[in-house]
Amino acid sequence: VFVKESPAQAAADYLLNVLEQMGNEYVTVDIQEEEGGAMLCVSGGDMGYMIGHRGETLDALQYLSGLIANQLEDSYYRITIDIGNYREKRRETLTVLGTKMANKAVKTGRNYALEPMNPYERRIIHAAVQGVEGAKSWSEGEDLNRHIIIGPEGGERVFPKKRYHNKGKNPYAKKQKYDNTTPRHN
Repeated sequence: VFVKESPAQAAADYLLNVLEQMGNEYVTVDIQEEEGGAMLCVSGGDMGYMIGHRGETLDALQYLSGLIANQLEDSYYRITIDIGNYREKRRETLTVLGTKMANKAVKTGRNYALEPMNPYERRIIHAAVQGVEGAKSWSEGEDLNRHIIIGPEGGERVFPKKRYHNKGKNPYAKKQKYDNTTPRHN
C-alpha cells in the first residue's frame, strides 16, 4: 500500500526544497486547496529575496512548482504562490495604475503604453480599465515584451499642431553679441 501524493503537496515539497537550497531554512508552506488548483502561502525567511525584483523570482518559483504539480495529473492543476501577501498588494497597485491611466486616456484622448507584464498582471490591468467608462485596453508585443496599451474607446484623437506666434523668429536661436569695436550697420 502506498499513499498517492496530491499535486499541491508535491509542489509544496518541491518549493520547500528549492527555498532551503537558496538558504531559507526557516520557511513554512501552507497549502490552501482551491477549485482546479492550490494556493501555496509561504512565510518565514527572507521574503524580499524570495519575491525578487517585481516578483520575477516568485513567478519563476510558481512556474516550476506548477510543472511539478502537473506531472502527477492528466488534467491541468493551477499552482499559485504568495509570499508575504505580495500578490494581493501587487493586485491593488495594478488596479490603481490601470484606473488612473484609463482616466488619463479618456481625459486627454491619447493612448498610453505600460511596461511589459506577465499574463497575470495584464489581466488585472484589463479588468481595472473595463471599470472606467470611455476607456479600453489591449495587449501588444510578443513574449517578454508583451505590454498593455490604454486608450479612449473612440480611438486616439488627433490634436492640431501648436503654432508659435513669433513672426518667423526662432525663439531658441543664439543672440549675437556686439562689442564696441565692431561697427554696426543700421
